[in-house]
Amino acid sequence: MTKSCYLFLPVLILIGCKESTEVANTSIGTPITAATAKQALAKGINLENWFNDYSDPSQYATHFSNADIGRIKAQNFTYVRLPIATKVLFQAENPSQLNTANLSNVDNAVKAIINAGLAVVFDGIHNSDETFEKNLATVSGYDEKAKAYWKAIAQYFSKYPTDKIFFEVFNEPHVGTAKYNNLSLNWWWPMQLKLIQAIRQVTANHYIIAGAEGWNGRTNLTSMIPYGETNIVYNFHTYDPFLFTHQGASWAGWEPAVTARAVPYPSKQPVIDSLVKATSVQSLKDALKWYGSQKYNVDSLKNWIKPAETWAKKYNVVVTCNEFGAYKPFAARGSRLAWIQDMRVALEDNNIPWAMWEYDNGFGLTTYINNDRTKPETDIEVLAALGLK
Repeated sequence: MTKSCYLFLPVLILIGCKESTEVANTSIGTPITAATAKQALAKGINLENWFNDYSDPSQYATHFSNADIGRIKAQNFTYVRLPIATKVLFQAENPSQLNTANLSNVDNAVKAIINAGLAVVFDGIHNSDETFEKNLATVSGYDEKAKAYWKAIAQYFSKYPTDKIFFEVFNEPHVGTAKYNNLSLNWWWPMQLKLIQAIRQVTANHYIIAGAEGWNGRTNLTSMIPYGETNIVYNFHTYDPFLFTHQGASWAGWEPAVTARAVPYPSKQPVIDSLVKATSVQSLKDALKWYGSQKYNVDSLKNWIKPAETWAKKYNVVVTCNEFGAYKPFAARGSRLAWIQDMRVALEDNNIPWAMWEYDNGFGLTTYINNDRTKPETDIEVLAALGLK
């Protein structure tokens, strides 16, 4: 998830078991089964704003402490997804060498998470700025830079066990959806394969997480055929219904969500009717009327997730999820707790492990007394909604 505009569809990660076409150094890392990978990725949390492109470099070494990470482990999460912006480690003029000024901080973060008994999803290209993606899609030779970058990441971080680190190729590709430079959605799937194969030149045994165009869209993913590679995890993100999960989010990119307030979940028609009457924004009126007509509830969420499980069974892959969440500033607390619980249940009922977006910002479960990061407060009711309490 980024802070740019979104078109969210549900989130999955799928673990495939197909023949690899790459020759890799199989001596790196102990092979693990899909079941072991699934267990490691069972219940996760995203640590946003540590190494994002809008993060303050002066806090790379300190933003999350060992105590914070230990708390996450004690809360019964099994892994952390670690978003890494390209500005942190990528050097366009020398992509085969990771930025040494920041590498030790990232490595220390990974090490601390693993030492706490958690696995890490190394989300290596997670940008809110679209420049890298646009270059990758349209600039001749930029794919070679991206391949060299991912190969360098794999060479450095594959020192960690195969059940403790997972390499996620790219967060929410979408320039094809936006039709940038007349691109179609088809640009991404073969491009992603190039990056996967760059990683495979280093390690055959570490799992790789792959996603589809359209902001890791579920529908786009389930229209694809899995790669003929071993140890792949396929990924999508779920934030439906978007009017509810992103109400009041100024960066949502869709006027009804930006202007919405107090949208209920499950859908309650008397409340919806009052909200329709209260707004003068026509696009919000229309969106609210549609929202009310759909009668969104836990069955709606399960119906959205089900096709991904069907796709997984068709191709004999395992499914997990690494982003879902609801923005809390303008949602009624009871509605937000109900949605988090229902989405978690919808995922688990479809045998899909998950990770919530995120730990301590607008979607999070942790706040700080007087903004003092040494005084965290955990929302116990969110933990309960996640089935962790």
